[in-house]
Amino acid sequence: MKKILLGFICAVTLVGLVGCGNKTESTGDKKEDVSLVKDFSDTEIVFWHAMSGSNGEALDKIVKDYNDTVGKEHGVKVSTVFQDTEIASKVKLASSTNDDKNAPDIIQTVGMDLPSISALPQIVPAQTFFDDKESTLKSDSYYDQLLRAFTYEDKIVGVPMNVSTLLLYYNEELLKEAGFDRAPETIDELATYTKKLGEIDGVNGLNTQIMRYQLVNFIVSQFPESFVGDNEGGRKAPMTKLIMGEDGTLDNFLTEWEKVIKSGGYKHIEDNANEEFATGLNAMALLSSSRLGAIKTLTTDKFTFQTAFLPKVTADDTSGASVGGSSLVLYNRGDNKKLSAAWDFISYATSPEVQSEWSQATGYIPVNVATEELPKMQTFYEENPQFKTALDQLKASDPLSQEPFDLVNWEINDIVSDAMQKFAEGKLSKDETAKEIVEKSNKALEEYHKANG
Repeated sequence: MKKILLGFICAVTLVGLVGCGNKTESTGDKKEDVSLVKDFSDTEIVFWHAMSGSNGEALDKIVKDYNDTVGKEHGVKVSTVFQDTEIASKVKLASSTNDDKNAPDIIQTVGMDLPSISALPQIVPAQTFFDDKESTLKSDSYYDQLLRAFTYEDKIVGVPMNVSTLLLYYNEELLKEAGFDRAPETIDELATYTKKLGEIDGVNGLNTQIMRYQLVNFIVSQFPESFVGDNEGGRKAPMTKLIMGEDGTLDNFLTEWEKVIKSGGYKHIEDNANEEFATGLNAMALLSSSRLGAIKTLTTDKFTFQTAFLPKVTADDTSGASVGGSSLVLYNRGDNKKLSAAWDFISYATSPEVQSEWSQATGYIPVNVATEELPKMQTFYEENPQFKTALDQLKASDPLSQEPFDLVNWEINDIVSDAMQKFAEGKLSKDETAKEIVEKSNKALEEYHKANG
């Protein structure tokens, strides 16, 4: 098996960067003197990201605003480079060839890439600066669930930036037509709603394709220690096998989901999920909160859409949905001025006011805990309650409820998608579906470890 390079799917509070005691950041074979410095003026930093479309425009605005205000005041300019899904592989290439000249200072990195990225000698974990007593930016500026999302081997590697949760979107008018005045709270109820809504002429009760993202949400939501894989889902150490087939969580989900499949109103393939929901073809859909902006635009003047928490597998579930998305990670090019300037920009980009604008423009959850207290954010939530659901769900979820760092996530996604499609089409039984997911995923993990030591 070839070595796998993981890819990417995802009033300002300024930080007083002052002289800090020198720190020696030791990773791999390389040691660097890593410190925040007082003067980081006349510095240009490079930011590699993967945001496109309207989200890319929102990110460009953050960078431009920084360059025109705080950056100008501090003598810093941020230049962005769009790297699409090639960030992880390009960072690894820059590291392996010691190509500091063409390397970034900040990288936007999804959680699943952290195990491999954090092993690079140039990576400076965010924990290094969070723990510095002289830095005014501390980890308590962020929700515990988000810090956990970007923690590997008990160290916060990245600063949360664009994060989302899986939500149930529903057409309020269609639900009322079917006799429902609230969203379903369990999969059992979801199946009942799907059947009834599917009886409306020309309407699918529910559209969602169960892939890796959807499945792991239903697994980790059952109880805090339902980790999908061993080593706490690959966060304590590299994941070597799935455990959801051993602890009953996979069987619990498949047992309940079979009710949805048999409801008669379920569309199990996503063709064009946003548009089909917006035209009223699908009464309900399971979609990321990052689609809120697009759904809001598409449904304007058509009908009222609402969002709700991810339905529980059973009423006894306690953990809640997981966090998806990416963080900002520091890359050390041997220049403490660049590191300090990068930390300054990260502080700006994740400040309450900037996160308020970012969240309203994109639908991503504001990562800074102070954002939700801003009057303009409270007004926005009052006028757009659909956007607040994601934040409420995040806060209600256990910090241990997280996507796994499964190393071969793209392969596991294909395995899950294929098996769940066969299950929905009656080609595999519940037990056969579980067996195929577990055995094929474990084989992929085993081959990865053989190839990568």
